[in-house]
This record gives sequence, structure tokens and C-alpha cells, in this order.
Amino acid sequence: MWLRALVLGAAFIVTGWFSNHFVIPPHPSAVLWLPSGLSLAFLLRTRPQGWPVLLAAIFLADLVSIRLRGFPIPFWTFVIWGLANCLRALVGAWLIRRFVGTDVRLTRRWEFAGLLLFGGLVSPLVSATLGALGYTFSSRPASFLADWANWWLSDGLGTILVAPLLLTWTPAAFRSRRFRHLAELGVMISLTALGAHLIFGHPAPRGLRASLIYVTSFFILWGALRRGPLGAVSTSVVVAFIALWHTLLGRGPFNTLAASQPEKLLTLQVFLSILGLTALTLAAVVSERWRTEELQRLLVETGTVLAASLDVRETLPRVARLVVPRTCAGCAVWLVGGNGLLERVAQAGWSPAREARLRGYVPPLPTTSRRWCTREGTVVLAPLWVRDEVQGVLVLMSDERAHGAEAAELSLAGELAYRCGMALESARLYAEAQQAIEARNEFIAIAAHELRTPLTVLTLRMRSLHALLRRQQASEAAREKVRATSRQLERLSQLVERLLDVGRITTGQLELHREAVDVAGLVEQVLDTFDEEATRVGSPLHLEAEPGLTAWWDRGRIEQALINLLTNALKFGAGHSIGIHVSAEGGLVRIAVRDHGIGVAPEALERIFERFERAVSSRRYGGLGLGLFLARQIAESHGGTIHVESRPGEGSTFVLQLPLGHRPETGEAAEHPAPA
Repeated sequence: MWLRALVLGAAFIVTGWFSNHFVIPPHPSAVLWLPSGLSLAFLLRTRPQGWPVLLAAIFLADLVSIRLRGFPIPFWTFVIWGLANCLRALVGAWLIRRFVGTDVRLTRRWEFAGLLLFGGLVSPLVSATLGALGYTFSSRPASFLADWANWWLSDGLGTILVAPLLLTWTPAAFRSRRFRHLAELGVMISLTALGAHLIFGHPAPRGLRASLIYVTSFFILWGALRRGPLGAVSTSVVVAFIALWHTLLGRGPFNTLAASQPEKLLTLQVFLSILGLTALTLAAVVSERWRTEELQRLLVETGTVLAASLDVRETLPRVARLVVPRTCAGCAVWLVGGNGLLERVAQAGWSPAREARLRGYVPPLPTTSRRWCTREGTVVLAPLWVRDEVQGVLVLMSDERAHGAEAAELSLAGELAYRCGMALESARLYAEAQQAIEARNEFIAIAAHELRTPLTVLTLRMRSLHALLRRQQASEAAREKVRATSRQLERLSQLVERLLDVGRITTGQLELHREAVDVAGLVEQVLDTFDEEATRVGSPLHLEAEPGLTAWWDRGRIEQALINLLTNALKFGAGHSIGIHVSAEGGLVRIAVRDHGIGVAPEALERIFERFERAVSSRRYGGLGLGLFLARQIAESHGGTIHVESRPGEGSTFVLQLPLGHRPETGEAAEHPAPA
């Protein structure tokens, strides 16, 4: 703090010495008093606890500055003028912190309006009144009102020019900017200085050349639109200093006015004030637009993070790190745990001191968004709603107070809380779906095991009955009825086995027992079992197989996959021939099953390989929708693939591609991984 006071005192003396070059007798004050903006900016950048030290530095530096000036007035007038400068800075800083905020960066319109009102208009009333009174009682002024107006304008203009410069030219403002932005700012300032010098440096501009002063607005507006408050302030200060300097030297458009030197300078002050105020207003509007765009990007990034995973304990901390420090200094999320107690699941920029601000507010959980201010900063609470119940709370904290940002902060917290609540709802629904799937799989497994025993007994009895009828030379009609019943029992047994396989795949217990398999022989054997069914539905089977192919497969599982594909072809291609083509391509065996049935719609080509999925209505075509799912799982467990090529009404070709495999080690068994 003492170092800051020393810097302030030294800067006050230097800027005061420079400002004293703008003193035009008979007025005692300078046309432009730069220390007014300097002292206000230092107080705004310092907590009130350090103000007494800074005010003491301002008072002593002002006494030194007046003594260096050598103005012939009594010492007690020096003291009054020093007190006037201290009170001006104190009143301006207190009013701005009280009604505008504690972190003024001129990026909002009300911040600029507060600086203009309290720093440029109200606080100079104190210094102008005390300063003019002190001068009146110490000498004989030409006009008290003229001295007061000159003092007030001098302090106000100095505040408007210097304070924004120090409030925007901070290390934090440059730390996050790219080199390209800084280079553009440097070029902007250089061109502004060159343009201002050409406009105000002419000895006696006349006619059209005199109207070129309005060109300076182009440079200032350029800075405001491109670099916001930083560009607007930088270009305004450059134009102001060059214009004042040339005008004092008798050059520039304002020296062509038929008026006294103080009146010329007063007219210039008014022009520069209007120009600077316009630029700062535009810069504040531009900054608010940038902030809105940044908040929109933040919300989009938040939605992307929350959608990346259903694990909220992973995504919510990432959201907190996105928010801090872009919009606040601290962020935390509390959720109601299984025991009914609040648990903090995410935090960023958090500390015990910030958490202490919540005492007396949480718990209980709020039902509406709230915002309040403390000496340390602001706190915003937003409830997290899940199924019409508050299941948590989002907390945003700032170490500064912005009195005009309540609506924006509540809106941001509400939007973030809404997205977090949607993520919690999605996670809850996913958990319920997983529980339902587990319950279904458990039911399927139990039901399949319970059905397996009576089906086995019935199958054995039907075989015995068929053998008995054959020995007793029963009628063909009786034996056909027994065969039909046996086929239905076999179909029912296959359905039960498929259900059991689904359970094994889900739990990762589908094992492979590899052996040497004659591919052509395996396919022919499967086709033999379908001869009777193919004849019955009017779909002859045609096989084209490359001989001599030997692969290391689980024979039973591959046979099961082929049975599922042929069953599917006979069901949807009944009445048309079915072709089976077996060939070798590189290290893969390609088995294609081609039917000429109803085909598959394009949107269902991938979906039909999922469990319990169908491309047509189950009322017309029976089945559980498991055959193709099991075929894909068997193919993938062997390191192969399966896909379908089809168009509606033109039939389908299911292509099974499997690697030849290798001889397994003794006791080797590969488990099929559970699907994600």
C-alpha cells in the first residue's frame, strides 16, 4: 500500500507539473487538470481500507505541485486546494463504489455513465467550490463564477481523459490479449497521433481544412469499434493531448475563432469532451455485445460438456472450470445425496472464505434464484430442478460488486442451472432405463432356464412317440401331426436358446471353443436341415461354395449364426429361391445369403442388428427380433463382421465375413465381450 501511495504521489506531481503548462491567467486553475483522473482511478483500484494512505499522498503531492508552480497565494490557500483535491477524489470514488460497483472497467454502459456523472460532473463540484473560494479569499479574482467554471471544467475533463485510461490500461487487460490485437492497437494509436497532428498542427487552417477536425471522430470510433473501451480511451487521449498542445501554441482550427485564448480552450474542451463521451458510450455498447456473445459461447460449451457424458460427477466439475474465471471468481454445485444431505460435487475457485458467505442461506435449498451483496462481493444462487423437485443448488460468487448487473447475473445462473438440471434428469432417466434393462435381462434368463426343462422333456417324448408310430406302422396323417408338433417344439427350443444366449452376451459369458471347420461342409450340413422347410415354403436353396476352405471357428456358434440367417431368408423371402455363396477373400471367408423377398428400408439397415429390433410389424412376421442380433455378436466374437445390402421390394443379401482364425492353445477360450 505504501508503494502504491508513493507511485501515486510521484505521478501526481509529474502530471500536475505537465498540467500547469495549460494555465491561462487570470484563472488560477489549469485548462486540463490531469491529477483529478489519476487520483480517482487509484482510489477505485484500491479497497477503502487503503484510502487514508492514498489521500495523504494526494494531499502532500498537491502541496508540492502548487509550490513548484510558484503561484503567489498564502499557505492556507495551498491547504484548502489540497483538501479540495482529496475531497474530489474521495467523493467520486465513494459514489462510484456505492452506486456503480467496485470493479469499474467501463465495459458496461452504467459504469461509463457512473464515471461521467459522479467522477466528471458531481465530484468536481466540491473541488471547484473549495478551490474558487480559497482563491477568492486570498486575492482579487476577476470573476468568481468564471474561476469556478474553469476549475470545474478542468477537473471534469481531466477525470474523463485520465481515469478511463488507467481503468482500462491494466496488466489484466493486456495479459489475455493476443499479439495481433496489441499490434493493431499500436498501429491505431500511431495513425491517430499522425492524423491529429496533421489536423491540429496547421498554423492557420481555413475553409474546408478547418472542418477536418471532425475526421478525428473517425479514429476514435475506429478504436471503440475494434478494441472497445481500451481503443476508445487510447485514441481519445492521443487526440486530446495533441489538440490541446497545438492550440496552446497558437495552431489548429480553434485558434481561428474570434475569441480570447481561454474561450478558445473552453470551446476545445467542449469538443473533446463530446468526442470522448461518444466514443466511450459506443465502446460500452460494443463491450456489452461482446459479453453477450461470450456468454452464448459459454452456454454452448456447457451444453456440449454436459452432453458428453451421463456421469454428472464428471461433467459438473468441468462446467465449473468453464465458468471460472470467465464469468465469476468462484463456482460450486451441491446435490442432495442418497442420505438426504447436501454434498458438494463440483467446485472451481472455491475457498472456505467464499463458502462462509453462504451461512444462513444454504441449507435450506432455494426454490428461486437469489442474489445479494456482501462486503466481500456478490453471491448468486440458482436451484437445480429435477422432476419438479429441487435436487441441488448452483452457486456463483464474485469478489466485486456490480450494482447494475443483477439481472444479467441471475439470468446466467438460471441458464446454467437449467442445463445442469437437464443433465441430472437425463442421468436419472438413464439410470432407470439401465435398471429396467437389468430387470428384463434377469427375467429373460430365469424364464429361459425355467422353460428349458419342460421343453427338453417334451422333445424326448415326441421323439419316442414318433418312433412308436413308425414301429406300429401308424397312418401317415398321424405321423405328420407328430412331425408338425416336433417342428414347433424345435422352434420353441431355438427361441429359448436365443434368450439364453442374450443373457450370456449381456453378462460376457459367451465362450468360444475353436476347432478346425470345413467351411463348405458346415454350410451344406446347415442347408440339409432346411431342405424340408424350404420345400414347404417354396424357396429352393442354391449353394455355390469354394472347396477346401478350413477355418478355426466355434462350429456350434457359426452354425447358429447361419441358421439365423437362413431362417430370416425363408421367413421374408418365402416363395422365391435363396442363394448361398461361400468364397475366400484374403484372410477372410465371405458367406452371403441372398433372398428375393420384401427387402429392408434404408433407415432400418443398422437397426435390425440390435436386440429385439425389427424392420416390419410383428403381427405379420413372428419372432423376437434376436436372430440377427445373435448373428452379429457371434461374428464379432470371431473378429468378423456382418452387414446387409438391401432395397425395399428387391430382396436382401446378408454378408457374413469371418477371419480364418488360428489353432487355439490348450484350454484357450475367448469370451465374447458384453456390448456397451
